[in-house]
Amino acid sequence: MFSSNIDAMKKTIQLCLIAALTLASFPGISQTIEEAEIADKRGDRKEAYEIYKKLAAQGNAVAQFNAGVYIMSGSRTATDFEEAEAWFFKSAQQGYVKAQEHLAWLYVYHKKDIVRGAFWYEKAAAQQDSDSIAALSNLYKANPGLQEKIKQYLEAEVEYNRQQALTQQQEKERQAQDERTRTESLACLDRLYGDPRTKSLSGKVIIDTNKTATLEILGNTSKPNAKEKAALSYVFTEWERCTDIQEEPRKKMLMPEVTQVINAYRLDLKSAVADLYGGKTTYGDLAKTRARLDLDFKQKISAIISSVQEKELAEARRKQEAEAQRRYAEAKNQQQREAELQRQQEARRQLEIEEARMRLAQQQAQQQAQQQQQENNFQQSLQLLQMLNQKPQVQPRPNTSVNCTSTRFGSTVTTNCF
Repeated sequence: MFSSNIDAMKKTIQLCLIAALTLASFPGISQTIEEAEIADKRGDRKEAYEIYKKLAAQGNAVAQFNAGVYIMSGSRTATDFEEAEAWFFKSAQQGYVKAQEHLAWLYVYHKKDIVRGAFWYEKAAAQQDSDSIAALSNLYKANPGLQEKIKQYLEAEVEYNRQQALTQQQEKERQAQDERTRTESLACLDRLYGDPRTKSLSGKVIIDTNKTATLEILGNTSKPNAKEKAALSYVFTEWERCTDIQEEPRKKMLMPEVTQVINAYRLDLKSAVADLYGGKTTYGDLAKTRARLDLDFKQKISAIISSVQEKELAEARRKQEAEAQRRYAEAKNQQQREAELQRQQEARRQLEIEEARMRLAQQQAQQQAQQQQQENNFQQSLQLLQMLNQKPQVQPRPNTSVNCTSTRFGSTVTTNCF
């Protein structure tokens, strides 16, 4: 009873989704990249963007790239950057080199994630993209050890993809098992609906929950006889057995609140059937009680779904805000690191200038000392040379006369002598 209701709703939702996807996948007019380019050339950017976006949704790598470019050329808000990044990433994964180069630019200069940016620059450089080759060379020069970080990032990316593939495989296996269980449960209920032992309840109790209670059933004031009681006991016992087949999947898939609602519904329904079985109520009373229980169940499930959606939306907003704060903090830290790097570079430059000044002063002092020494040496040499070349001075004799006496031939003569 309960299981069939949920499965019927699931099938309806699935059909609606399939219908929606089908309508989205087959537009009325097939459009091409060339048409978008023509619209862009004539200045109709809105039409060009709409065409690009439709083609991008269908997986066209060129359209995905151009959709990102159009978004980037818009208001440049944080949301725009996020949407552009998503389109660039999808296109880059398909190997479109322009998308790889633009995605790398976004990571390096917008998100300040140099490693991821360099990773995508390498992808584009491998396809001989000149801009990416130049950007990658500059990043390597400015960031020593970047190649090793890229290698580590690539290893982490490979491991992440492996884990994702494993998780997806496990999820597929779980879904396949759940589908087998659901199919088994439905088959069990189908056999119950066609069981000859339930024929005595035909027109009195709705066994097939795809049907709604008629006025005849709602207005039925009769109570079950012995044969019908036996049929009621059999139907309810088998129904519980069929629905219990999905007990384990329910525990894995459903929230505790949903499980509580399901258990309460089953208990209330069992109590209503027991009252009918015991002759306390009529078939019409059971149908009315069943209708109220179904309505109450749907309202409670809807309330839980709304609550979950609100929590998910709040959590998504919280994560978005946390991510924005994290990126803001990263950008601020990057700015601080760049400012500190500039400060250190300026300090080193000033130190180099001061050292150059000191070396120049020392050189000038040494030159002055050498010049002074040369001057001193020259003066000493000049003095020595003057001393060597100096002539001795002769003192003139005094012009005075002295009386001298001499004896010659026995007589004394007085004369002037010098």
